[in-house]
Amino acid sequence: MTTMLFISLAKHQGLYFNRLLNETELQGKVVPPPQMPWPRLLQTSRVLSRIDWPSLIEEKCEERRVKKKNDGRLYRLLLRLELIWMALRAQALLDRERPDVLVFWNGSHRYCRLLKALAPPGCKTFFFENGLLPDTTTVDPQGVNYLNAVPRDAGFYLNYPYPVPENQAVPVLIPRQPRTSGPAPIVLPEQFVFIPFQDDRDSQVRLFSPWIKNMREMFALGERLAKETGLTVVFKEHPSSRETYPELHERTHERLLFANGNATQQLIESSQFVVTLNSTVGLESLLLGKPVLTLGQAFFNIEGLVMHADNAEQVVELARAFPQWPLDERLRRNFLHYLSEHYCIKGGWKNADKAQLQRVANRMLGKAEC
Repeated sequence: MTTMLFISLAKHQGLYFNRLLNETELQGKVVPPPQMPWPRLLQTSRVLSRIDWPSLIEEKCEERRVKKKNDGRLYRLLLRLELIWMALRAQALLDRERPDVLVFWNGSHRYCRLLKALAPPGCKTFFFENGLLPDTTTVDPQGVNYLNAVPRDAGFYLNYPYPVPENQAVPVLIPRQPRTSGPAPIVLPEQFVFIPFQDDRDSQVRLFSPWIKNMREMFALGERLAKETGLTVVFKEHPSSRETYPELHERTHERLLFANGNATQQLIESSQFVVTLNSTVGLESLLLGKPVLTLGQAFFNIEGLVMHADNAEQVVELARAFPQWPLDERLRRNFLHYLSEHYCIKGGWKNADKAQLQRVANRMLGKAEC
């Protein structure tokens, strides 16, 4: 029987993982980091040689900088000591449990990274996350978001072997709950480009956005787009972000607007096209049949599905070329059908019923598609 080791970094993760073990045939154990065994110091040299310490430390320090926290020499020293200590505990855990499978939520946390680096040869992985489509769950053997296992080759979708209906019902998106009560909706311009902000703290921005490092840079790009093309640009701040942008609001004018009170679905559907780093709004735009221009590393950066720009000059050039973009409607339909029917697991984890738990278990055990 396959033994699975579920690493729980938060209460909700542990509750869901325990339900999987208690209500399906999955066999394993849920372990939060505080319950990892004490290290065996004789393992130190073997463990130290298997970790990419500079990368791990720099990523955590970058996260601290984004959050406007100190990342000086003392912090780096303490971080290195913490990581060495936790790496030794992770190795002790793996030696004790000898799992066939490691299971993580998201997988970007430094403790998850340590466990992945120390996993023995042949040990499989699964990564959980909120589903890519409404009311779904992600369970992926490679990672989540840009690191996931969704095929990136356009030919896969153009030669898709399953029948896909041409006319599908327009989905209704699930609104994200804002941190605070927002402003009233604005009257939208007749034509505009929609640029949704993302959360600067999120790994999607920190790790997978090579040339736009934060939303102030995103706003500056929108300013340039409006100035050099004559297009109207409408922004919406991320509803869960802790960051505020009073100085950006002061730079708005009739062709550069914020619409924080408007529904995202309305902004997508009313826009000419959507510009995003790599956010869920980009995927939602594809669901709603709206052209998308990506700026970062996104798993849906597929030729014919979206347009992509690696610098500001390319953004301006592509905006001027719109609507003459070489996008393929059949590819879009097949891509979304693959996500819906073969990749995403139906049912959200937050309100999972017995059937949802069994679909997840089937996926992890390699049983029939769920």
